[in-house]
Amino acid sequence: MKIKTASIGMVLLLTIGVIIAASFSLGCTEQEKTPAEPAENTSVKPAENTPAEPAENTSIEPAETTTQKLEPISAGDVTGIKWQWASFQDSDSPETQVMVPHPENYTLTLFPDGTYHIKADCNSGSGTYTLEGNDLTLGPATITLMACGPESMDGEYLSLLPTVEAAALEDGQLVLYPGNEGDRMFFTNGGKAEQ
Repeated sequence: MKIKTASIGMVLLLTIGVIIAASFSLGCTEQEKTPAEPAENTSVKPAENTPAEPAENTSIEPAETTTQKLEPISAGDVTGIKWQWASFQDSDSPETQVMVPHPENYTLTLFPDGTYHIKADCNSGSGTYTLEGNDLTLGPATITLMACGPESMDGEYLSLLPTVEAAALEDGQLVLYPGNEGDRMFFTNGGKAEQ
């Protein structure tokens, strides 16, 4: 009799458990279907799509370039002169000026017809150039390619000239500005040149 009563009790408990589980499950399902009510005094406003106004006086000025700082030169001031490369100032060490031994062996002559002639130690050559204000461009040169010796600076000279972007006159010297900001090549007047 005790076993029968225990079995009936177990069946009842299981039945009650199944009913409770089913009720709970139905309750959850019904709750999911009903939309949540917003809390009182809470309103959500849509975001306004107004364009942001630009701040006043925020124009960006372009950085001043080397040529904008220079006093413009005319072709008449620099043509027909045999300019001799006297020294070089590197942007990496602006306080140091490298002196060129034998400047007469490294010359640049600009002619009024838009051509130039260079002497690079034991080599020489020529090409065309353009000069507008301070903007100077030396076109590719046709040049001899002899080995001038270990003491020669022809390699440095020939690598700097094609990168020149600007020119100026300072204290009677022709100053050329190669590609790197802050690099400067100084040339002294070596006299009148013949074409």
